[in-house]
Amino acid sequence: MAPGTGRLRSAVIEVGAWWAVLCALTVVAVGPLDTVEYVVAVAAGCGAALAVRWVRLAAGVEFGGLRGAGRAALLLPWSVLRGVAVLLAALVRPAAVPAGFRRTAVRDGAGPGWAALALAASPDTCVVRAEDGGAVELHTLGSARSPMERALTTTDGPGGSDGPGGARGADASRRGRGRDHGRGGGR
Repeated sequence: MAPGTGRLRSAVIEVGAWWAVLCALTVVAVGPLDTVEYVVAVAAGCGAALAVRWVRLAAGVEFGGLRGAGRAALLLPWSVLRGVAVLLAALVRPAAVPAGFRRTAVRDGAGPGWAALALAASPDTCVVRAEDGGAVELHTLGSARSPMERALTTTDGPGGSDGPGGARGADASRRGRGRDHGRGGGR
């Protein structure tokens, strides 16, 4: 294999994948297309795919690992439904659902960007901070780790994993229950 052939092949695969996704989105978004619209979608998708690659390279972003992506995709609907149930329970009986911050880490082999996005898709979890090294700070409702969180994060994150039942989480939970919702009012 000639030098640089591997890089060229990965570039072609990346641009081709982006092109396919962008063309499919165009076809789905626009609806039934005429021949001219197909040509425009293909040409625009090609230009956009090249632009996406150039922007990614200019930003220095590398693809993260895909370990756990399949499981996360399968858990996503359940995670959203569970999150809605926890959120509704917190709205009905706020004192019964603890809330707090938890610091954890994305599992080895999983890309921190997509993992943080998958974690944040659940209505009962907010990703407060995601760092380059894989550290993730979450604000969660409920004391149990969600199935998505168990699939994508380790139990002992950097700086400890104080959840709603831990020292920092319990303190944050108490602060967030009053009228001030942790903003310092009423003290």
